[in-house]
Formats: sequence, structure tokens, C-alpha cells
Amino acid sequence: MAESLPWVRGRGLAFAVLAGNVQSAVAERRERDSASPIGFIAEDEPAVLGALAGGADEAAVVAAFDAAGLAAFVDRLELRARLRGDNRRLQETFAHTERLTALGTLVAGVGHEINNPLSAVILSVEVARRYMLPSLDAAREIARAAEIGAPIPQSAIAALRKHEWPDRDGRGAAAIFDEMGAAADAIAAIVRDLRTFARSDRDEPPGRVEVPELIEHAIRLIGREASRRGVLERDYAPDLPLLVVPRGRVTQVIMNVFINAFHAIAEVDRPAHRVRISARADADFVAIAVSDTGPGISPESLERIFDPFFTTKSQALGTGLGLSISREILRRLGGELSVESVYGEGATFLCFLPIPSAEALRNTRKETDAFEANERTVAATSVLVVDDDERVLRSYARLLGTQHRLMIAYDGREAIDMLQSGSTPDVLVIELDLPGEDGRDLLAWLEANRPDLARRAILATSGGSGSNYDEFLRTYPGIIVYKPVRGAELLAAIVSVAGPSEA
Repeated sequence: MAESLPWVRGRGLAFAVLAGNVQSAVAERRERDSASPIGFIAEDEPAVLGALAGGADEAAVVAAFDAAGLAAFVDRLELRARLRGDNRRLQETFAHTERLTALGTLVAGVGHEINNPLSAVILSVEVARRYMLPSLDAAREIARAAEIGAPIPQSAIAALRKHEWPDRDGRGAAAIFDEMGAAADAIAAIVRDLRTFARSDRDEPPGRVEVPELIEHAIRLIGREASRRGVLERDYAPDLPLLVVPRGRVTQVIMNVFINAFHAIAEVDRPAHRVRISARADADFVAIAVSDTGPGISPESLERIFDPFFTTKSQALGTGLGLSISREILRRLGGELSVESVYGEGATFLCFLPIPSAEALRNTRKETDAFEANERTVAATSVLVVDDDERVLRSYARLLGTQHRLMIAYDGREAIDMLQSGSTPDVLVIELDLPGEDGRDLLAWLEANRPDLARRAILATSGGSGSNYDEFLRTYPGIIVYKPVRGAELLAAIVSVAGPSEA
């Protein structure tokens, strides 16, 4: 047929016969070649619909002898392929712009995160200059005297003594330089996170990614926003499978959902706000859920929440593209973004990411060891705090949030429900005197159902309001930390019951 049509020659067209299911065959071809135009000449209209559903740019029933019809078909094919390419590039531009818009939201928080270690570097440099430069001058005087056989100048010895480095834990100057190095590493990590987040989609091929690392990458960029507005909880199932995804693109999705959650909790006054991120997996998908205690989403808005340019926020807080682009990103990766909400109580966004096949894992580039070493900052210990006092919970969040993954329950029943739903804390910190099912009820349930966790429970309590707690505390075999709790004491107790770090 191609040889009999002069207008075909010179247009770079290729013809092939597809066998089997039309939609699957076209989809497989599109998967292999996402850029080239794909047209399908069908035998009937159902085949036309199948080809278009599989990703063909054009499909039609055209008789082989109808040269004019074939020419028109190819013209439509080329036009629609060009429009598809333009639309894809426009989507990439929108996605990158939305990512940079989100990045702008973080400037103040990131500035704080950089200024703290930067201040440590600047102050340490000033201290080093104050002690080191006079000492170097004195050392040069002593060296010159030694070279000519002259007596060592007493003024040089006095200068060395005057500017002797202060002793810090017996380490002197080494401690100053260690602090400078640690602060510089912190700045470098922040810059690396920002560079990865801002990178264009086309610059980033899929790579093997650990789910907790992926989430923590987003938390480092936006988590400070949560700490100012509420408590950030992290609840990751153990042994989550590896993903094969572009790290920056999926970080963008998690960031967009995070930002929505933080904007939501700012819209309503509550005694305390929580943003909770959890990760679970089944046979096909990893589900990352972000829940907030904001006002929730009205039923009429829920139907349009993923529509482009639709937003319930003020114009200053977003373009209305973030959720639409995030859903498109996940769908292109074979996943999905969905939402659940009870109006007036909060919302939960669910990011579904497909679990790759063994072959995809084998064929995907692994991140370099150096990058993994820098990124592996996920705390080895997950702590479930059970307490009904919001002030205490906020204090625990500030104390534990930088070193451990934090989960919160307000009473024994909520803690039991979390454990039954799949939460896997390494350590529990339990207040004894709780409303409803109290600390004793929770510990009894743990002994009966999770004895491994019962041995890793810490009581952080004032002792309770009733004398019946006194007898319980006298016979309790585990660790008890009495309120007012000291941070160092609680951290040491967590380390002692959690055992050696696996990080």
C-alpha cells in the first residue's frame, strides 16, 4: 500500500500490523515510544475506540484504495501528534512552575533552616580567628627563635597561654571544627534537597527509592511549617517495598499535599492541630496518606478538587494547579491521587504509587552510595506517645521530632486502634492517668496481644490522681519517667528500650 501512494514517500511514515487486543497492542507501542505519532487504521469502530483508548493519536476506518481519505488521515495524525507534544511540554512547564510556586512557599522556613547552621559556622569562625591567629603569630616567633638558637620569647609563651583553646569535653579545638563541619553538612543537605526538588522533570530519570527516605525528603523541605502550626506525625509500615520513580516529581506531589494540609489547619482554630503522614503497602501499590485536622472539604468542592485552576484557597496561596498536576504525575507513573474528607473535621489525601516488578528493579539505576549516605536520615526509632495533654504533646513533638518518628494517641483506645490498623512503633511513651481506657488498660492489652511492644513501653507520668495507681507503679517492671520530664532522661529511656540503632 505504501509503495502505491506517492504522497507517503518522504514523510517518514512506517507501517506495521498489530496482532491481538488492539488497545493493549497500541498501549504497548506507546509505552515503547512516547514521542512518535501513532495512527491506527481499523476494520471497525470498536477497534477505533480501542486504539484511541490505548494511546493512538488518530484512528479511523479508511479503505486502502481511498488515497484522499488516507492522506487526510495522516494529516490529522500529524496535527494531533504535534498538539499532544505541545500539550505535554505545556504540562511540564506548568508542573515546573507549580513546583517553583510551592518552593516559594518554603523560602522563609528554609531560610531559617539555613541561617541556624550558617550562624554556627560564622560564630565558630570568629572563635577560631580569636584563638588561632594570635597563637599562629606566637608560634612563628617561637619557630624563628629556635632557628637562630635564641631564647624562646616569653611574650610568645604568654600569648599561647592567653589564647589557649577552651576545653570542651576534653577535646578543645577539635570540638569547634567538628561543629563547623556538622553545620556545613546541614547547609549542604538543605541545598541538595532544594536542587532535587526544583529540577525539571525531563532531567530526572526514574530511580530506586525507599519510601521513608522519599517522605523524609519532603518533610525536610516543609516540615518546619508543620511544627509552627501543629504536630507532625509519621507512621511508616516496616519493610515497605522499593519504588522506581523520579524522586523529584514524587517529592513535588507529596509537597503539594503537605502544603494543602498546612494551609488547611491554618483556616480553623482548634486546641491543637495534627498533620499525619503514613505509608502502607499491599501487593500492588504503596499508599502514602496525608491527613490534617483542618476544616475538611465541602461535598460540592470535593467533586471538583482535582480540576485544573479550581481552588478553595485565596489567590495568594495557590494557582489551583497543584492537585491537578499532582494527580497527573501519579497517573503517568501508573498510580493515583484521591481524597477522603468529613466536612468540618479534616481531609486525607492518598497517593498511590505502583510497586515495580522485579525486572524493573533490576533494570533501574541505583542511587550512588554517597547520595544514599546523605539521604539516609530517617530516624531508626518510631515513638508512639499516648497522652491527653496538648501542651505535653507539643513539647514531646519539639523534643522528639528531630530525632525520632512521632505518632500520637490521646487515650488507650486510640492507641490500640492505631496498632490494630498497622502502626508499628518501636517505643511507646504512655501517660498512666488517661480518660477512658487508661495506661493500665493499654499495657494490659499490649501484654495480651503485643508482648514485644509491652517490653518497650515507658511510663511518663505524674503518678495519677488515685491511690490505686501507686500500687501499680510500685509493681511495674518497666521504665518509669516521672513528670516533669527532663528531655535528656526521656531520650535516654527511649534509647535503652529501643536497643541499638539500625541506621
